[in-house]
Amino acid sequence: MLKVSLFQGETEYGPSAVPLFGPADSTFEKVASAKLLPDVNKYIASLRPRKDAQYVLVNAMGASEYYGSNINGDAFPEASLIHAPDDWTGNPLLDIPKAEAWPYGYPTFYLAHPYAHHRNKDKTRAFGEVELAVWHPNMKRVELVCRVDKDKCEKFGGIQVWDKLQNGQFPDVSMGTKVPYDTCSICLDWKTYRQAQATFIKGKDKHPGDSVLRWHKHQKIRGVSITRKDYCEHALKQMNKILPDGRKVFVYNDYPKFFDISFVFIGADRTAKTMLKIAGDSRIIYSFGSAEQAEKLGYAEGNEILYPAFLGEEKVASAQDEDLIKLAFIGKGAKAKESEMTKDVMPSQFAGKAIPVLTKHEEDLPEDVLSVMNHLPLEESLSTASGLGVILRPREFDRISDRKDDAEIKQSPDKFNHVLAQLLLPLLAGRSMLGPFIERRTIVVVGSPRSASEENKKSTSSHSSSSLRKMSSAYDSYRHGVTEMVAHSQDLLGELAGGDTHLSKLSSAPADQIFTPLSVAYIQDAFRDEASVENKIAQASATVERDLPSANTSSMFPRTRRIQ
Repeated sequence: MLKVSLFQGETEYGPSAVPLFGPADSTFEKVASAKLLPDVNKYIASLRPRKDAQYVLVNAMGASEYYGSNINGDAFPEASLIHAPDDWTGNPLLDIPKAEAWPYGYPTFYLAHPYAHHRNKDKTRAFGEVELAVWHPNMKRVELVCRVDKDKCEKFGGIQVWDKLQNGQFPDVSMGTKVPYDTCSICLDWKTYRQAQATFIKGKDKHPGDSVLRWHKHQKIRGVSITRKDYCEHALKQMNKILPDGRKVFVYNDYPKFFDISFVFIGADRTAKTMLKIAGDSRIIYSFGSAEQAEKLGYAEGNEILYPAFLGEEKVASAQDEDLIKLAFIGKGAKAKESEMTKDVMPSQFAGKAIPVLTKHEEDLPEDVLSVMNHLPLEESLSTASGLGVILRPREFDRISDRKDDAEIKQSPDKFNHVLAQLLLPLLAGRSMLGPFIERRTIVVVGSPRSASEENKKSTSSHSSSSLRKMSSAYDSYRHGVTEMVAHSQDLLGELAGGDTHLSKLSSAPADQIFTPLSVAYIQDAFRDEASVENKIAQASATVERDLPSANTSSMFPRTRRIQ
C-alpha cells in the first residue's frame, strides 16, 4: 500500500522541521537543540553554512505509543521504527550502504529524498539528500538532518522551497511510505494476526509482514488491508474519529519503508489543507487517510516508487458512475433544499468519477476573454486564471499560447493581472475549482443533462494533430504549476475584494471550505479525458502524412509517405 503522510511544521511538541544556519537559528537554539540526541547536535555542530546548500532538521516521525496517530490517521509503532541492522553504527558513511537493502524501519529514511511535487520516479531529479537518520530513544522519535541543494532546486522546480527555507520558515513535512498492509485499530482480529506473524520463516521472508500476507492470502484476517479498497468502514470513513466508547479510529503500519520526504508550506500552500474533509451536517472534521491522499495526488505504483501524472490514462465516467454521483448528492430527494445539500462534501470515492461528468458540462471561456489572454504575456494569463481556480482546457491553452516546447512555465502571484481577473470573476461560478463554486456547480450538473448535440460539440477536438503533438509538453508544464498558484487563491481574492462582501468572505473562509475533496480531484483530473482523446488523435496520425494525389493515382487512393 502506498501512502503520503503530512506532518505539520509547528506542533504542540515544537517545530517538526527547522531550517539551520539562518533566521530560524534562534528557534533551534531555544527549542530544538536541547531535545535532540547528542549525536545529532554533534553532527549539526560539524556542519558549516553554505551558499549552495541549506540544511533542515526534521523531527516529525514519532512512535504512536507516545505521540498518537498522525493527521492522516496513521500510527507507526515504536517497533516499526526502531528496526535496524545489528551492525548499525550511527555513522552515515557506514550505514547508508546498509540501508539500501533494509526492508523497513527508520534506516530506510536514507532512501528518501526531497522532490518537487513528489515527482519521485527519478532519483536524479531530487534536490537534496537525507544526510543523517537516527532514533532518539528518550524522545521516541526519528531525527533527520536533510540537505537541500540550490542548483538542483533551480533545475528541478524546488526554488520556492529554497527561498522559504532561506527565510527561516518552518516547513510542513510530507513523507512517502510503502507498507505491505495496514491494520484497523478497531476491528483487527489480533489473535489471528499474531498467529500469522508467528509463522515468519527467517531466510524466506523479509519480515513477519510477509508471513501475514501469506496467511491472509489463504485465510482472510479481519482488519488487515492490502489496499484502500480492502478498508473496513472505520478506516474508510472514520479516520481519527473518537468512537462513543472512547476508542480512536486509525491504522497501524507495522512495516514502513520510507522513500520520499518533501517540504510543503501550509501557511502559503493552503492546498495541503485539503487533507481535511467535513462529514455530514455535524461539521466534525475528520482527516484523509494517507492512502487516500496518495490516490488524490494521482500516485501510481512502479518498482516501489510513486509518481503523479497530470495527463495519464483516459478517465471517463460511465452511466452507472453518473447515477452514483447523482445518488451521492440528491439521495435525500430531488426537492431537498440546496442549502442543505451544499453542507455535504461529495464522498471521496465519487470525487474522481465526478470530474469527467462535471467538465463535459462546463462552457468554454468566452472568445473575447481568450482574446485578451492571448494578447497578455502567457505567464500573466495563466497565473491569473490559476489564481482564481480556473483551469484551462487543452484547446483553450492552445488558443492563448504559442509555446511549443517543454520549458517550465513559471506561474506566480506577482504575475497576477488584476484587470484580467475582473474579466474572469463573472465566470468563476461555471469554471473555478474553489469549493463554494465547484460544489454548487456539481449539484446543478447532476440534475441538468446536456443535449446530445452539445455533448458532441464538447467532445470534438479543434486541434490539428501536429499542433497537439507540439503543445502537449507545454500544457503538461502549465498543469504542474496550477497547484502552486491555487495555494494563493484566497490571498489574491482578498486583494480583489475591495468592498465586495462575497469576495471578502471567500478570502477569509476556512481552508477546508475552499479546498474540498472535489477541488483536489478537479485539480488532478480536470480535462484529462479531453487531453487523452486529443493525444490519441495526434498519435494515430503521427506516422502518416497525405500528399496530393499524383496524376497517375485516383483521388480515392492518395499517396502516403511515412515519417522517419
